Amino acid sequence: MTRVMLAAMCGLVLSFSPAATQEASRPVDAPTAAAARRLLAVTGATKLMLSSMESMIAAQRQANPQIPGAFWDAFMAHARRDTTRLIDMLVPIYASHLTQSELEELLRFYMSPIGRRLTAVQPAILQESTQAGQNWGELIARMVGDSLAQAEGNLPPKR
Repeated sequence: MTRVMLAAMCGLVLSFSPAATQEASRPVDAPTAAAARRLLAVTGATKLMLSSMESMIAAQRQANPQIPGAFWDAFMAHARRDTTRLIDMLVPIYASHLTQSELEELLRFYMSPIGRRLTAVQPAILQESTQAGQNWGELIARMVGDSLAQAEGNLPPKR
């Protein structure tokens, strides 16, 4: 295994694990954990997380062409098979920020027609929002680059 592949794998692991590892050690009472699990199921949290990972991995494939495609394919296949562990890591996070009562109130919302509608369109919103964020970042990068180049006298001033 090359150093680059090892570095990429470590980066991916570190990008997903620190907070979840810290939160997983917090004890959660059974009723709150059950409400958090139901909420995660109703909102399609694993589907959203996997979709986000797929987008991130697509960017990593482009940024790191030296890493074999088979690595990324195996990574995603494993992630898709291991969503139970993801839920187990998310439950204490949700429980540390929301009470059982709040989780149940959110469940009522997400089980309502408008909540179901939001859950249905959330993946598209996430994908389009990610693209908008990337476009915004590129615009800012161009503006800052142009500004720095002007300050160094490399470009004529804008009128």
